[in-house]
Amino acid sequence: MGFLGIRLSRQPIHGKGKLVHALLIILIIMLTFFGLFANRFTLRGRQRFVFSKKILAYAMMVTAIFMSIYVRQIYKDYMNSELNLRDAVKLYSYMNITVATINFFTQMIMSKTAGEMMSTVPLFKTLNELHIESGAIRKSVMLALIKVLGFPLVLEFALVMQQRRNEPDAYWTWTLYKLFPMIISNFLNNCYFGAMIIAKNIAEAVNDRLKMVVDQVNCMQLPINREHYSKYYCIQRYCTLADELDDLAIKYKIICVKSTEYMALMSLSIILSLICHLLGITVGVFNQYYGIAESVIGGKQFDGFGALINLVFLTISLLEIALLTYVSNDILLVVRTTGTSLQEINLQNADWRFRQSVHAFALQINTIKYKIKPMGLFEMDISLISSVLSAVASFTLILVQSDLSQRFK
Repeated sequence: MGFLGIRLSRQPIHGKGKLVHALLIILIIMLTFFGLFANRFTLRGRQRFVFSKKILAYAMMVTAIFMSIYVRQIYKDYMNSELNLRDAVKLYSYMNITVATINFFTQMIMSKTAGEMMSTVPLFKTLNELHIESGAIRKSVMLALIKVLGFPLVLEFALVMQQRRNEPDAYWTWTLYKLFPMIISNFLNNCYFGAMIIAKNIAEAVNDRLKMVVDQVNCMQLPINREHYSKYYCIQRYCTLADELDDLAIKYKIICVKSTEYMALMSLSIILSLICHLLGITVGVFNQYYGIAESVIGGKQFDGFGALINLVFLTISLLEIALLTYVSNDILLVVRTTGTSLQEINLQNADWRFRQSVHAFALQINTIKYKIKPMGLFEMDISLISSVLSAVASFTLILVQSDLSQRFK
């Protein structure tokens, strides 16, 4: 039996794969419910995710309802001259509505491609063959829960507090109306985040097994051990380790190729989300300055509560970028460690069969040259944070200079 009566694999799922299986089922159900996944699952045939016209029709209905409510609201605000782009919360909401609308359309267009790609990922077979530490799984799940559930809850709390101050007679559930576009716009981003966490855990398990192979080969070539091992035993052992290395090379290729293909599907959503957060951080920083400037220069009362709400949205945007950068940089480091481990193998007295496997694995690593580049525009590694902060500082400086020039004309 699978989770909720659903099973995504023909083969039995063991150990840590059961947790991943349960989370994946929940994710697919939510994607389908929100109209972001127009495929149905089947165990018949080779393709597990099949494009469904009925689910596509449902996705089109969800998109139409979303646009009729939220896009229409933006249009009304524009016609009534109520578009307040100086308000960080409203600007954040407008940007998320735009990103969510684009996500709806792009996912409908790419649904068939996404289903075909997901059908070719041997996820549970790979998980069953590798040993992943329980501590790594717990850490990954906690990190994902913070991003997927923790951030929306903090935003909801901030929206409730803001509504109690500005509209005390309104029900708190009205804040869910504002929160929904923020969840939808970040949903695909969160899917990519979760996929990269799983890929990182698998890559770490591959490196652990590779390290064991390296230790065994180097140990066999010590002079004291070479004297005790027969030639037949050494040949047999090297052949076994060569088979192990070939299997790890296949898993390494799966990690790099499939994560790159998934990145290609999510590239537009990730870029739009990053732009949304970049603008949100910039406006948030400027609003903090503007509130202080109005108090110090203009002599107005400082709105501490408004500054606090603004700080919450600013911080969440910054953390969203930081976590995405962290997990991307983490998997890059883990993948590079694979190549470093191969270089530690002593091949001086190794069997030719094992040497061939090492050279083939090394050639594969050099050929793939794994990088995370959404739409080929920029690399997602630790340098992205410094680039974002530099951009925010530059944009904010321009806005501050413009404001000061208006104040002291």
